[in-house]
Amino acid sequence: MGNRTWQMIPSSRGVSALYLVAGVLLAISSAYQLTDEMAVLPLLSGLAAVALVITAIVGLVRPGSRTPTH
Repeated sequence: MGNRTWQMIPSSRGVSALYLVAGVLLAISSAYQLTDEMAVLPLLSGLAAVALVITAIVGLVRPGSRTPTH
């Protein structure tokens, strides 16, 4: 079995931009749900949105961190 590394950074700039759009939409949806009442699921969704946005920004800003395509 070969060495497999697990990387979260997308392999292309387009996928990073898609991650960024998805993260922003998810964050907006979570924030809207949290205005109604404090619940665990929207809070976890908001945290996932922040992680997705950070991953997308790293993929857009640092091209060397992207996974190479084979």
